[in-house]
Amino acid sequence: RPKKLNDVLRLEYRSKLLNPKWAESMVEQGSGGAFEVSQRMTALIGWGATTRFKENWVFDQSADTYALDGEMARKLRESNPEAFKNIVGRLLEANRRGMWDAEADKIEQLLELYQDIDDEMELGSSARYIAQSIEALDQGK
Repeated sequence: RPKKLNDVLRLEYRSKLLNPKWAESMVEQGSGGAFEVSQRMTALIGWGATTRFKENWVFDQSADTYALDGEMARKLRESNPEAFKNIVGRLLEANRRGMWDAEADKIEQLLELYQDIDDEMELGSSARYIAQSIEALDQGK
C-alpha cells in the first residue's frame, strides 16, 4: 500500500534535515553543503504548502539546528551567506504562511539574523565594489 506523502516527508526530515550527523556532514562540506541545506529548506516550504504540512517540531528543530545554534549558524554564514540567508528566510516564510506557529521570541531572533545577514551581504558587496574601483584607478595611473 502506498505511503501518505506527509509520512514520507516526516521520514525525510528525520533522516536528513533534522539528523545531527547529516547536518554536521553538510556543514563540514562548506559552501556546497550549506547550499544543500538551503535547498532542503526550500523543498520543506514547497512540499509543506502543497500538502498543508503543519508540524511545528520540524520547523522548531530546523530553526534551532541551522539558524539559532551559534556555531552552526556561523559555519553556514561563513561558507555560503546566500544559503544561510535563504534558510532563515524560509523559516520566516513558514511562519508568515501559517505553516509554523513559532514562538514570538524565535521569530524575533530570526528577523534579527535575517536583517544582519542582509546588511552584511550588502556591505560586503559594496566594499568589494569600492576596492575593485580603487584598484582599477590605481592601475590606470
